[in-house]
Amino acid sequence: MATTEMWVVVQLNGEPLAFPATLIKEVVPWQPLNPVPSQATGVMGMVSLRGETLAVMDVLQMNGIGSVDDPSFMLVLDFPESRVGLAVDKVEGVQYFSVDEMDSNMAGGYIQGTLTREDRLYQMVNPHALEQLMAQFTDVGTLEDTN
Repeated sequence: MATTEMWVVVQLNGEPLAFPATLIKEVVPWQPLNPVPSQATGVMGMVSLRGETLAVMDVLQMNGIGSVDDPSFMLVLDFPESRVGLAVDKVEGVQYFSVDEMDSNMAGGYIQGTLTREDRLYQMVNPHALEQLMAQFTDVGTLEDTN
């Protein structure tokens, strides 16, 4: 039997991107960021959320494929080693996907594969690969020390 998992679907520049629901701690409306002294690619700034300082990332910039120009929401991603904010254009909501149906031919970087549903191509995020990608660009600990 196929395993169906809950995914949170967002849009980055109009493209649907699906995150495992277990990775997302919360979704918050976009808010002004504090600038970061770092010139790290993809780091948009810092935000204080309930007493916790988070680096806010632009995953498109990290991949060199543009940027999230007008984010509406921030996903708070809860990685085993860190917690970061991720800028997104739009949050579509929760969907259930069967990972058995995933096509891994277009996998690469932080995308573990794609799924097509109702003529839409969803890119499925690999949390471990995304965390590694973000770690290459910033060490959140060093950013927090500079405040």
